[in-house]
Amino acid sequence: MNVSDNWEDHPGILRAVPWTTGPANRRPVMFEAMVDGQQWLIRLNNFPDEPLFTLLIAGAEILHFDDWPKQWGSVPSFPK
Repeated sequence: MNVSDNWEDHPGILRAVPWTTGPANRRPVMFEAMVDGQQWLIRLNNFPDEPLFTLLIAGAEILHFDDWPKQWGSVPSFPK
């Protein structure tokens, strides 16, 4: 079973993040950012069977979540 929305297990990720829209040829990756020299990616999952998004840091799945945290700023535009 995947745990989702467990933000309290990852307090360091709740901060301002310079998200940009990911390239359309990398779907299901929707958004990307460089944070402290590491690549952060947001993958769109098979919602509603799975949480809406997954955060990947340096290629590792870190957190599955449904609601975009306010600390990250507004959600970028989705790739076209």
